[in-house]
Amino acid sequence: MAVPARSTMRARDYDRAIAVLDRCVDVESVECLQQELLEALGSVYGCRHTAFFRTAAFTRTFADPDPVMNGRIPGIIDEYRERWFGHDVMFTRESMDRIRDSGVSALIQLEPRRIPDAARAYLDHFVFRRGLHSVCALDLDLPEGSRGVVGIFHEGADELAAADLAGFSVIVRQLSAVSRRLPAAPPAVTLDVLTPRLREVAALVGEGATNAAIARRTGLTLDTVKKYVSQILERTGCANRTELALLAVRPQRRDDSTATGRHSQATGRQ
Repeated sequence: MAVPARSTMRARDYDRAIAVLDRCVDVESVECLQQELLEALGSVYGCRHTAFFRTAAFTRTFADPDPVMNGRIPGIIDEYRERWFGHDVMFTRESMDRIRDSGVSALIQLEPRRIPDAARAYLDHFVFRRGLHSVCALDLDLPEGSRGVVGIFHEGADELAAADLAGFSVIVRQLSAVSRRLPAAPPAVTLDVLTPRLREVAALVGEGATNAAIARRTGLTLDTVKKYVSQILERTGCANRTELALLAVRPQRRDDSTATGRHSQATGRQ
């Protein structure tokens, strides 16, 4: 089935979904939503290992330098970004079809024979190796078309029932009506402070390209790419490539009077 079957939900299941919504409907910012939703999922559904990414697209979770994380996720996020994000099983075609249909996708819904080899390696050599055997993702609407991607992991493979997934679909649909209208925090800086050549390099960083890949695509030497990336980080105030990648994929706003004086404020929340 493409959409979690709401017919599997009983009164208790609706009560649980409503309990989560009640915790979140009065939030006044995306930052508050990140905290409240994960806490509600933990207290209502027992979801301990969770992350809330704020990003430009569902498949760009790696670009959020400051996701809210609980449980085991802070201990595995660096390995995910460095090696596995491009093979995330939640980004496979079948999973993305479910995300588009209902805003929810879970490993238990996917046909094992259709999981690509790279996504299977992600599961076997990363997720399962880390002691997590249930994977689920939610996709929320955020201001200005950005996405709120919630990753939910469990130690047991069968800890999410069909009624739970149906409840998550209710939560996503109802909560998105609220979350998309929250105040939009403007980017800390725009790429307008960069020269056209530096903007080109920054855009490639935003695509996840390595320095070597950028050199091949632009015809620059590797040393020049390294120098340009250092200049970009300095001029934008980004602390690292991950933060720059997030900036590069955000809608850019021109503000000549203030652009050069703004800097990213990452809180390092975990």
